[in-house]
Amino acid sequence: MEDARDLVGCTALVLLGDASDLGFTGIEGEGPFLCRVTAVDEIGIWVENRRFVTVELRDEKGRAVPKARRRPRTHTVDILLPWRNVRTVVRFEDAAELPPGAELGAGAGKRTIGFDSGEPRRR
Repeated sequence: MEDARDLVGCTALVLLGDASDLGFTGIEGEGPFLCRVTAVDEIGIWVENRRFVTVELRDEKGRAVPKARRRPRTHTVDILLPWRNVRTVVRFEDAAELPPGAELGAGAGKRTIGFDSGEPRRR
């Protein structure tokens, strides 16, 4: 790997130094957790979260939705992990490189965020 941009499209194991300001993104704790890297820039590393949950509080007309009718909706989003929060990143180019017992979407409980159960892909 010559550059952090080589992470794009790979599966990475990420360990955060501080995740206290990332709670709203679905990340609980510092990890480590497996994720798919979608982009890298000067600010940080963008990872895919296929389990980002929102709840509609207002309808199309701006009226409050009663609690009994509120339903969680799951979205696929990209989350920015600022470099200041990232302690370590380990890159896996393909599923054959994953450590024994490590599966995408399994094994880390609530700390996993939106991972495929399929094989990593390169873009």
